[in-house]
Amino acid sequence: MKRLFFAFLLTFVLTGMSFAGDFSKHRGVWASNDAEAVITDSVCMFFEKTPAGLRAFLNVPTQDIYSCTTYRDSAFVVETAAPLVLTDGVKIVNGVTVKTLRIGDKVMSKVEELETCKPYEKSRATSKSDVGKCLQEWRLGAKFGKDGDIFMCEVNTNRHMFIYLINPNMTYIRAAATANNDNGTLFFQNIRMMRNNNTGELTSYMASDNYNIAADNLQIDNSKFNPNACVFNPDGGIYWSLISFTADQIKINGCGETYYVNRIDQFEEYFKYVPYETAHIQQ
Repeated sequence: MKRLFFAFLLTFVLTGMSFAGDFSKHRGVWASNDAEAVITDSVCMFFEKTPAGLRAFLNVPTQDIYSCTTYRDSAFVVETAAPLVLTDGVKIVNGVTVKTLRIGDKVMSKVEELETCKPYEKSRATSKSDVGKCLQEWRLGAKFGKDGDIFMCEVNTNRHMFIYLINPNMTYIRAAATANNDNGTLFFQNIRMMRNNNTGELTSYMASDNYNIAADNLQIDNSKFNPNACVFNPDGGIYWSLISFTADQIKINGCGETYYVNRIDQFEEYFKYVPYETAHIQQ
């Protein structure tokens, strides 16, 4: 009887938990003021503030990637970490029960739904009125790979853009909220971990109001778009402005270079297009 009860108790405890390789039931973007995660069927990218410093995790079990990068003593330390454990929970908001996600000691709320799908034919930009939708739709998907000690993962959702890149010359890890219209992209980076040997940049920060940035709708000011410059707004937003477009490619003025957004691109995972405001979760 004791063994039977223990087996039942163990099953109950583990029901709400996911281990490496089982991410699908947690798909979406989750955030709090001290943590954020983007989760697909294959990828869990997780950021957290700790007393020792900001750190980020990348788990891609199919690529045997279990990476952790920590900003400590004015340097980035990259090491292999144990697989992340994801645990479901709930909380009460204004009398309504909502789901939460725990990773380690951080509890986050979902700010965006995410639906994976089979590869599909993405819309063509046949007129300027298509540019905003195409900027959002063409970026959708996840790319990832590993070559020795070099890791790369990029996840773009309907409302966010994430990167985890480690190579000998650069550590570039970030989370950003984004919104698009026919004039370009508003890019609001709320988490940045950067070591660039070419420029000397060494940055590590998470916005103090991280949850609101990740959850709220970005408000685009069309007067800020400038096809001849990358425009930095005092609130932290960056405007990448439309330069030109064809049916299959959009050129925008990014930071220090021209960004090319292509309709046809190769992803390891594809995501369903959902209009920007529809993808918003209000709690």
